[in-house]
Amino acid sequence: MLKKNSIVEGLIWGVLVPIVSYFILMWMIEGLESMRDEMEGQLFSDGFRKRTFAIVAIGLNSIPMNIAFKRKQTDTMRGIVIPTFIYVGVWLYVFGDYIFA
Repeated sequence: MLKKNSIVEGLIWGVLVPIVSYFILMWMIEGLESMRDEMEGQLFSDGFRKRTFAIVAIGLNSIPMNIAFKRKQTDTMRGIVIPTFIYVGVWLYVFGDYIFA
């Protein structure tokens, strides 16, 4: 994990960490909901679930960013920041109505 100091490696980590963590979070909440058969509805509404899990997944990019920082891999950190800003921009575009309304 984060062996060499390169922007490409940072881009890979910056793109993959949020995608994988989003699907893991969705899988976990669906598992919790399936265990509660007596529940009348969902634990969270779909809109709340999607926007919250998406921003948490984006925030999890701070883990490889911190590892790269401790190893003084500045190019890798730059590579992680680029997709993070893109994800935040997309998140604001998609869910901005919920926040700013």
